[in-house]
Amino acid sequence: MGSSKSSSDSVIGCGILMAVVLVCSMVSACSGGDDGKADTASATEHSAASGVADGSPKPTRPKPKKVTLSLDEIVNTPGTFQQFQHFVAEHGTAHEKKAVEHLEKWRGFSRKAYPAIEVASDYPTVDYEADGATDEVMALEKESQYVAEAFAAWWRIDEPSVIQVFDRGGRYTAGTACIRADSAEKEGSCL
Repeated sequence: MGSSKSSSDSVIGCGILMAVVLVCSMVSACSGGDDGKADTASATEHSAASGVADGSPKPTRPKPKKVTLSLDEIVNTPGTFQQFQHFVAEHGTAHEKKAVEHLEKWRGFSRKAYPAIEVASDYPTVDYEADGATDEVMALEKESQYVAEAFAAWWRIDEPSVIQVFDRGGRYTAGTACIRADSAEKEGSCL
């Protein structure tokens, strides 16, 4: 019996040793064993060589330059709306692409509490005072936040600004959101 106990102890001891080695190797692999520059360089070389970043199905390519026109100039320059749509189709998230598909054209520019670019859309008109309209209103607000995020990725923001998405009737805003990269997270707020 004494020999089987020592055999059990050996197996348990080996198992613990293997677990410690495994944990140490995982920690070493995650930290890279140095300041991480070597791993970053090799990952970059791999990405450049293969055209695909590790863990990402999209090919790596340089980010396009952001548009530097003012909001007023964007509205009054022919072709900028199509440039924006093309940018989102190539670089936008799934939410941004879905939201921007509903946009039809720049509608105008106004300077209120914040400079605002106005966009016409095919979003439905919602009776804000009707019972049960809250869900529809909140959904449209969220869509305008995704539009604002897409716009922030395309445009070099020079001051806090908002994007107003108008419904298909053109009388009511389907949503207003601050143009910023985290607009949906911040619920459209400029604060």
